Amino acid sequence: MIYLSRRIGFSSAHRYYQKKFSEDENKKIFGRCYTEHGHGHNYILEITLGGEPDPDTGMVINLTDVDHVLKAVTDPLDHQHLNFDIPYFKEVVPTTENLARYCYDGVKKLLTTKVKLVRVRLFENPELWSDYYG
Repeated sequence: MIYLSRRIGFSSAHRYYQKKFSEDENKKIFGRCYTEHGHGHNYILEITLGGEPDPDTGMVINLTDVDHVLKAVTDPLDHQHLNFDIPYFKEVVPTTENLARYCYDGVKKLLTTKVKLVRVRLFENPELWSDYYG
């Protein structure tokens, strides 16, 4: 199996907040990520796909198709406040881990070829990322 990875960037805001926690618990657990209006990041979503190259094209999957899938998943997130604008995150804390899972599920639904989604890696910044393998 050969692996192919591709990245795309998007910007979103989020607030770490758990309704079932008190204000003090939220502040203690989430620290600076618990603010009234939230804060933003320039995320990088990287997906890794696996498969055998097509004997005629030499490609595991056409990059045009990969780019279409990545844009379809990230465009609705771009320049949005995840807690308010994305229904999934009205009940789920939009951590890097949960956002990686959300993106994985979105990419998996849109892949139509025999290629396998191996991993989603979501960078919140160069020093923090989350990997999700499904």
